[in-house]
Amino acid sequence: MDEDDKWITRHFEELVDKYGGKYVAVVSEQVVAVGDSPKEVDEKARQLYPDKLPSVLLVPKEEDLTCILSDLIT
Repeated sequence: MDEDDKWITRHFEELVDKYGGKYVAVVSEQVVAVGDSPKEVDEKARQLYPDKLPSVLLVPKEEDLTCILSDLIT
């Protein structure tokens, strides 16, 4: 797991609150692009940081996490 992935794990709740339902790209432990498709945010991040490999993820919505957790409990 690289440093950006660790940062995502540490800030996951914050990402869900702010970007739920969106794709984000993280470079150097900061969100550098937000959008509706992974390709869109990857391209934006690579334009801003051509020498870095962005971590791109779909941030789940809070209600999606609630459904997943309730399925695991039952």
